[in-house]
Amino acid sequence: MTDHNNSKPQYIKKEREALIGVNAKQPQARKGMGGPRGVVTEKSDNFGAAWKEMLSYAKPQLPAIIIAMTCAVIGTIISLIGPKQIQKITDLITQGIAGTIDLDAVTATCTFLFILYGISWLMNFVQHFIMATVAPTISRRMRTDITDKTNRLPLKYFDATPFGDILSRITNDIDTIERTMNLSIAQFITSIALFVGSALMMFLTNWILAVTAIGASILGFVLMSVIMKPSQLHFNRQQRHLGAINGHVEEIYSGHNIVKAYNYEKDSKEEFSRINRHLRDSAFKSTTLSGGMQPLMTFIGNLGFVAVFLVGALLVKNDAITYGVIIEFTIYVRLFTQPLQQLAQSFSSMQSTAAAAERVFEYLGEEELSDESGKTRTLDTVKGDVRFEHVHFGYNPDRIVINDFSVDIKAGQKVAIVGPTGAGKTTIVNLLMRF
Repeated sequence: MTDHNNSKPQYIKKEREALIGVNAKQPQARKGMGGPRGVVTEKSDNFGAAWKEMLSYAKPQLPAIIIAMTCAVIGTIISLIGPKQIQKITDLITQGIAGTIDLDAVTATCTFLFILYGISWLMNFVQHFIMATVAPTISRRMRTDITDKTNRLPLKYFDATPFGDILSRITNDIDTIERTMNLSIAQFITSIALFVGSALMMFLTNWILAVTAIGASILGFVLMSVIMKPSQLHFNRQQRHLGAINGHVEEIYSGHNIVKAYNYEKDSKEEFSRINRHLRDSAFKSTTLSGGMQPLMTFIGNLGFVAVFLVGALLVKNDAITYGVIIEFTIYVRLFTQPLQQLAQSFSSMQSTAAAAERVFEYLGEEELSDESGKTRTLDTVKGDVRFEHVHFGYNPDRIVINDFSVDIKAGQKVAIVGPTGAGKTTIVNLLMRF
């Protein structure tokens, strides 16, 4: 019997054909993999659907996540009271410049402010502690589910999917999900709370300055929405190209002897360069688009400062507000624009995570082997005879490895299975052993 590596029965005809250029080990036509191997041509998938599936998967941890988010919102709301106290301190100092500063009132306000910021810090600490516990728990369950899923998938899936792409889902994609669950979700919730709360406090303080500050920030929303859509597409492609290049490297290294035997070195280098070039392009575009959000939001925030100072100076001149209100508003403008920068960062991470989650859940949703546990029967008398009658078998329906194979082997008989590579020798043994 001429055989290759018993630990890798896949090294039959499909291995040799894949390495000499035959279209045997190409990935299946699956989402986002519609072009040449490792080249993503399809548009990005649904961002909302991916996160909906993520939250559904994290349902056992939802109570802890809700508690963490509640603590984050409470801490954010408490921090919004601080600027109002700073306004009081500023007015007390301004009023006392011509006479005597009421130090008792200033000290009492500062003490209250210290307590507020202390409670806010405690709430944020609890939130980070909970999420630092929840995120690894979810990623551990994901890796366990993928491992269990791997044992239930048919051979035809692994015959058509690079192993490195599967490994990339277990490592790169789940790591991306864990980082986002640990950092970006809480940041996203607190940013929304800070944004809405600061806008409300500004309107309660002075509606003219509030309209001025918010009007300068509307431009940021428009530009951010324009940037988000194409950046999601490139984040999705980046994750898939990363899986493709891992699959290619794993295949070439594990089949190094076959690569050398069939002089595939040049072709493998060209294929690696092609996939690597697409990975570079998608990573460059996604990073460039998402990286431009934060400088854009910083510019919008600075524009808001300038507008508030100009309008505030006119209001002070007309005795409509005090100096303390301007100081208060400069803090609220910072608190109002800061969430925009954080939201931009969070969206970048959440876009990458959506692409990673789609790949993970796509794998978990693959068709499994049928349950054959109830089909076995107990043999009362075992003689040791082995018989194959008109067996047809293929890893894929469109490529049959064994055609009309019949053999009758008596107990104690020694039979040699001889044939060229790809004839199905190892496959016959695997069928016999129910592998």
